[in-house]
Amino acid sequence: MTNNIFMSYSRRELGFVDDLVSKLEGKKYTVWLDYRALIPGTPWNVQIDKGLKEADTVLLVVSKAALSSEYVALEWRHFLETNKRVILLIFEAVDMPKELEKYEWVDFRGSYKAGLDELFSQLAHPIAEEHPVPETGFKAPLVVWAAIAVSSVVALLSLSEIWTLFIPWVLVPLPYKIYKRNFNFTHVQTALLALPIASLLSEIVYQDPFMRDIVWAGLVLGLILLFILRSPAMQRWGRPEAIIPKYINPHDAKIQNPTPMPFYVDYAVQDRVIAEDLIGTLKKYGHPQTGTIQEAKAVFALISRFKSDTDAVPEQQMLFPILVQTNNDISKKLSKIQWIDFRPGVRGLDTIAQLLPDPKGLLKALGMRPVSSQSVYSPMITAFYYFILFLSVINVGSSLHYIFASPVSLLPSEIVLFVISMALFCGLAYFMVNGLTSRKGIFSSLGLVLTGIFILGLLVYGQKLLDESIITELHTAGVNVDEIGFSFVNVAEYVYFLGIIATGFVFLRNRRDAKQWFPAK
Repeated sequence: MTNNIFMSYSRRELGFVDDLVSKLEGKKYTVWLDYRALIPGTPWNVQIDKGLKEADTVLLVVSKAALSSEYVALEWRHFLETNKRVILLIFEAVDMPKELEKYEWVDFRGSYKAGLDELFSQLAHPIAEEHPVPETGFKAPLVVWAAIAVSSVVALLSLSEIWTLFIPWVLVPLPYKIYKRNFNFTHVQTALLALPIASLLSEIVYQDPFMRDIVWAGLVLGLILLFILRSPAMQRWGRPEAIIPKYINPHDAKIQNPTPMPFYVDYAVQDRVIAEDLIGTLKKYGHPQTGTIQEAKAVFALISRFKSDTDAVPEQQMLFPILVQTNNDISKKLSKIQWIDFRPGVRGLDTIAQLLPDPKGLLKALGMRPVSSQSVYSPMITAFYYFILFLSVINVGSSLHYIFASPVSLLPSEIVLFVISMALFCGLAYFMVNGLTSRKGIFSSLGLVLTGIFILGLLVYGQKLLDESIITELHTAGVNVDEIGFSFVNVAEYVYFLGIIATGFVFLRNRRDAKQWFPAK
């Protein structure tokens, strides 16, 4: 009878594993899963060995990534050497090592429910397999084929908005990327929400009845596709970057006087504001700060683009990596320890201080499902990012309108001015977004970002004045201005002011996020 289960898998199948473990725990099985069990303060390899010894069954999620992983190989070989039970969960059909071909298996490539039913049956009553484990052939749940079909139509619709550049760049290759499981969910969601807006603006400007159909088709199919991509089945299918990040909502542990724990916060000077907030909270709950990292029993290492390693010794100290910003160069020492994620915003400082003497409880309270290298930002930075992006799309559209509208072709000087304005706008927006999200460059400070937004407003206003000048000249030349349609420039003006209001509202609610995100000097 199976009681304790050890999950052996590759992080590329994180969505599938996360959901499967929840289902197993719902059936009262005890499951060892690395990011739920690796407690700070103990070397990860020691904890894995303990998990392997205490488990009586290993569930090996079979995929290309898993069978090419040396760590996964160490795990299942341990079970073979100790003659414990192994059940293969077929996520992808691949060539199997000879040692594994004789073991029980469950095919999860098609119906997830059927796979679950078979797995629960096998856990309760071991069977002798009559058929060899599948090593070839591609199978996928029906919802994946539905996503590919709908995304193919959406990809064609996005070509009508080629002027936005961003929308077709994301949506045209989406069907193939769904098949390969490697699309970026954040980018796709943004493009799907922007598609009907862009189509509506095109219809307003060009007065083309066909565009009205594109608007409705883009809106309906975009929402359908977004619903499919957010479904549990697609969340199990995608790689970590293709699924919705899961964040922890820190709870109040209601521990006013925790056992004092000497601590040290290891950080780059650019992350000083976050470090100071953390230090202040820890001191408030009676934890003493040490003068050197070696003296501390607990070390918090703030990880960002400015710092990717620490001098702390995991074998001798409790080490808590805190992810401030996505960093693909995190040291091996830190990458094997469960982290606390501050990328969506600095939250749960009181929880950290209250549960510091209880690493297992702290992990349960603040540990989260890993999100790989997916771009994650706080609400404030996300609001700035989307505001600049949408405004840029509208600006490009306004310039293209004047370039291709035939009556305006009589005014080459105005067209040149619009092209120059578009180039200045897009260049400024690019550097602003890059500085905002990477925390480097000219626009890596709140003051300069706000200055940049002000300059974007001036450029929009300048385009409005140029628009009025063009309308006047066309009237003088006897051209019926009504035939040209409503200008994108006026739309950009409205988008700018509405964006200022919305972003300002988010800013007022998340002022501290902005101060913590931008690098300290």
